[in-house]
Amino acid sequence: MTNGKAWGPYLLTVAGAATGLGTIAMGLPAWAGSFIVACSVLAGAVLRLLVPHDGDSLLAVRSRRTDAVISAVLGVALGVVAVSVAVQWIMGRQ
Repeated sequence: MTNGKAWGPYLLTVAGAATGLGTIAMGLPAWAGSFIVACSVLAGAVLRLLVPHDGDSLLAVRSRRTDAVISAVLGVALGVVAVSVAVQWIMGRQ
């Protein structure tokens, strides 16, 4: 059985994704919600590296480093898309 610390990065990412989608559902711009999701995925990647490994992992297929790198790349890509959409949205408003 896994300990409670191992769930931290995953719960943070899911909570951030739910918050980002909730902001979009409330009527805020899509780039704002996307930026929240990107930040939560990046924070999850950092936590995945910082949480100590106790021998029992939720992901037995991948290593912690591989999981963190994949999450970081996804978070950066989401952040770049969110910022580029935000710039277009701001330029269109002027």
